[in-house]
Amino acid sequence: MAEEKRRRGRPTKEEAAARKAAADAAAEKEGKETAFLDEVLSRPIKRRNTKLQPDEDTLRTLGELGKLFCTQDEAAAVLGVCKKTFSTFLGEYPEARESWDDGLMHAKVSLRRKQLALADKNAPAAIFLGKNYLAQKDENTTNLNVTKPANEMTEEQLLEIAGQAAAPRQPPAKKTDSTVH
Repeated sequence: MAEEKRRRGRPTKEEAAARKAAADAAAEKEGKETAFLDEVLSRPIKRRNTKLQPDEDTLRTLGELGKLFCTQDEAAAVLGVCKKTFSTFLGEYPEARESWDDGLMHAKVSLRRKQLALADKNAPAAIFLGKNYLAQKDENTTNLNVTKPANEMTEEQLLEIAGQAAAPRQPPAKKTDSTVH
């Protein structure tokens, strides 16, 4: 039984229809999610006299704000309370903390997905996003090719190795032509 060769070029009508349906479904889902947040954000921000209650709207708002990587200060402002009240609310109601944390995790997953798509086109942007939001970092390793165990070295040898590790590496010196007049 012969395998079909992978077809190159434009997608078939079925593939194009499936891609369009998936894109439409994603756009509709995102439209519903952003419509709720747009409604919440369009309300005037007022300071409340009372504490927050873990009702359905508040929990949903928390999750949506978390999906935007809002800070606690920003979320408190949208909900109309001070940061201390907001922090107390998250501490007193586990369902509120869960909703907030779920929103932040969704934001990280979404960012990671976008980072992967972006990495093919713009590596510096992908690196910046990863370092700032996903706790990724550059690993600096130094290999000094030391063959003796530290307890068998003299203090001078240890200081020399420490100096090599701490010193920034210099590029090789450029050769100059001394015969030019």
